[in-house]
Amino acid sequence: MAKKEQHAIQLKPSEGPHSDGTLYITNFDKNDRLKRAAKVLGLCWLGAAGSIPIIIAHWVLVPGFLIAGPIMAYKRMQQHTLKEHVTGKCPHCKKEITMNLDAADQLPKWDYCPNCNKSIQMVE
Repeated sequence: MAKKEQHAIQLKPSEGPHSDGTLYITNFDKNDRLKRAAKVLGLCWLGAAGSIPIIIAHWVLVPGFLIAGPIMAYKRMQQHTLKEHVTGKCPHCKKEITMNLDAADQLPKWDYCPNCNKSIQMVE
């Protein structure tokens, strides 16, 4: 079963005092990773089947989906943790912010405040 965790991090501006934030992480066990991999494989193969009636594009789409399915399923199977988002107060404007993270993001990471558009570094 997927286990959600919260980690305390710091939101640091380029200069000045930092503020505290929370990093939300989901950890997947083997069964969850297998379900996620099977889901993405099924969606890719469904996309391959759905693109068969498209007259010219099916020569590229069907093989593309059939090849991408196992590759994406393998990547999903290897992903043990997923960093979802960071919440906290912007050290510049002091407003509550939420910043979404990509699957490949690693901390420390620079991003911009969605309110004041100033740079913030997220550090564990």
